[in-house]
Amino acid sequence: MGASPKEKFAEKLAWVLRCLGCPFTGLLYSCNVGKDEVKLCIYWLSSKYFSSTGQRNQQLQQLKHRPVGVYAMSVDKERNEFSNIVKYINRCTARASVLDRMSSLVSTYYILVGIIAAISRTTGINNCEDWPFIPLLLSWTIPAILKRVISGTLVVKDPNCEFELQDIQIIMKPGSESYRKHKLFSVTLVAFVSIVYPWLTVFLAIYTPPIGYYCRSQYLTIICSIWSINSALAYINHLIKEHDVEGNEFLHAWFSIWGFIVAILLLFLALLTNNIEWWSILHEEHCRTTCEI
Repeated sequence: MGASPKEKFAEKLAWVLRCLGCPFTGLLYSCNVGKDEVKLCIYWLSSKYFSSTGQRNQQLQQLKHRPVGVYAMSVDKERNEFSNIVKYINRCTARASVLDRMSSLVSTYYILVGIIAAISRTTGINNCEDWPFIPLLLSWTIPAILKRVISGTLVVKDPNCEFELQDIQIIMKPGSESYRKHKLFSVTLVAFVSIVYPWLTVFLAIYTPPIGYYCRSQYLTIICSIWSINSALAYINHLIKEHDVEGNEFLHAWFSIWGFIVAILLLFLALLTNNIEWWSILHEEHCRTTCEI
């Protein structure tokens, strides 16, 4: 989650923060693009590299939006020199190493153990200890992690740089009506999960001793609200159509800034989880302990 083929460190960092501040961004790439190398690279390309035939005539027209997500198209292999396109795309992709895949599996294991611990704490077992909030909060990243493990294909070089040097135009073929409906459904489902799923953590926190909507649930509400609002904005921005992978520059900066804020909130939450007595700084009776409530 958050891997970017951009060459500059600042751009890579901004994308990581964006994915942390807006779950829809990372999940759209992980769950909707697929594992084909061509589609993975197309996701990162600007719209200026694509053209397609118009609906009223067969004249090629420059696309004004990226052919991904709701507006996904397929490469017209008959009208392109497809072998050349694949050659340039192969320069931008690589296979994940065994060590890289294993490290991703370790992350998945840590998250799953945290989820099991969280659910068990709602029964009141070992209620004198805080359950690990962070693994459950980040459980929405599992699809991206599993895709990295199963697919193993990584875009390691910015395709925009490669295609700009070659001055290539990719002719895209519009999908069928049923294909477009399927894409609309799948992207909308990703948006729904991005907006709603994080609140499962708040729900479990409410029913974990001390039962009630107290400081822990309220703290988690802040993080989940950030994710839900930003995911909704990203979905709307996607429907409006995006010229490049960052989309609206204001929203890109907005998501990245909130990603930094979420990182700080998660760090502080980790400290609170390991030091239960620190909850008392919030000056609420139910925050002081998880015992005998």
